[in-house]
Amino acid sequence: MKDSSALRLVGALGAAVLAIAAVTIASLRSLAARRESSGWVMHTQDVRLSLERVLALATERESTERAYLLTGREEYLAPFAAASASLNSEVDTLASLTRDNPRQQQRLESLRKLLEEKADALGRAIELRRAGDPAAPATVASGEARLRMQSLRLLVAEMTGEESALLAQRLGRLSSAERWSAAVVIGGAALLLLLTFVAAALVRDDLRRRREQVAERARVEEYQERLISIVGHDLRNPLTALLVSSQMLLQKREDLKPRHAAAVDRIQRSAARIDALVAQLIDFTYARLGKGIPTRPTPMDAKAVVERAADGVRARYPGREIRIDAPAETLLGSWDGDRIAQLVDYLITNALQYGADAPVTISLSRGAGQALEIAVRNQGPAIPAEARERLFDPYWRGKGAEISHPRGLGLGLYIVREIARAHGGEVELRSEDGDGTVFTVRLAERRAGPDGTPEPTNATLEVPVA
Repeated sequence: MKDSSALRLVGALGAAVLAIAAVTIASLRSLAARRESSGWVMHTQDVRLSLERVLALATERESTERAYLLTGREEYLAPFAAASASLNSEVDTLASLTRDNPRQQQRLESLRKLLEEKADALGRAIELRRAGDPAAPATVASGEARLRMQSLRLLVAEMTGEESALLAQRLGRLSSAERWSAAVVIGGAALLLLLTFVAAALVRDDLRRRREQVAERARVEEYQERLISIVGHDLRNPLTALLVSSQMLLQKREDLKPRHAAAVDRIQRSAARIDALVAQLIDFTYARLGKGIPTRPTPMDAKAVVERAADGVRARYPGREIRIDAPAETLLGSWDGDRIAQLVDYLITNALQYGADAPVTISLSRGAGQALEIAVRNQGPAIPAEARERLFDPYWRGKGAEISHPRGLGLGLYIVREIARAHGGEVELRSEDGDGTVFTVRLAERRAGPDGTPEPTNATLEVPVA
């Protein structure tokens, strides 16, 4: 189910990315088309404006020439020369603007010819007027002059007409580009909005399924943990009866036959083993139910507690060497002695199981701030990095543990950490090739308050274990 949810989310994300890419490409193309159409519309307007200026300058040139011919006043010749120069420049501009249109270029050649002929005629009339020829003013009203000007206007009108037709076409394309651009924007927004709703629905569905899974898992875990707690407590009563009965029989070993005494020994060891497993299950259940492992701090000698715990482990592993390095004086404090003995037992046992038959050394000392430090060390191989992340997880055991130590539940280190937390402490691990492995457990000393509730102090318990 997790894979299908991930696939749906990845699919939705991929669709969103493709949609965004498509909308972006379409938007860029529509903007480019709109920009191009707008550019051609402006270009056509420039051509039309240039044609109007050519006609206006040609008219101005003829008007100033006519005024000079009629009056003979020289001040009219300066505007005539300026209009002629501007007209030639504007014709060049018009030629540049229409270079993309062969028909307009052909018309422009005819226009140049007409303007040149008109310029020659105007120049001759001005020379005649300067020479005092009385016939010069008559050229103003001549049919040839009017015919040239009329031809000029018709040619400009023809060129303007074609530009108007082009303008209409280009305005149509610009309008289409604007409509396409608007459609892309609206369609893209609608598509992205749809994808947003789809993604929201997928996420909401996925979150709902996750909540259901979490609730179901919580119900299963609660049922399992309560069942373990009930079974653990119910098993304690017959186990206690077995242990007490076997101990009473062993007190009268001389009255038993050797094979019967051996059988009672096996019963006692097995019952003790089951009792230890039940204790682990009960502690685990308390921790997982959020209640924490219960502790009862009392004044104690930590050195004596650790030594008794080490003696108990020696009895189970008679062939292994366990060393204790402790100060001569006692180490008094307020902790739960049974829990500390349990913690040390688990860590020493763990060191023996994974210590490659090397001696295990237990160092006990008092540190700064009245801290209590216990170090259990061996020279076994370093713990792999990937195993360190799960080392304190319940039911998790190291590689090969199922073969070499099949009876374990994988709860020992988890309970060690919970005992440390119950004392207000923590657990640390150091493991290196050639230097062995060290677990460090720091515990705050617990003192009973006025109401009997334990009060934490700054005492620390450090337990390095291989």
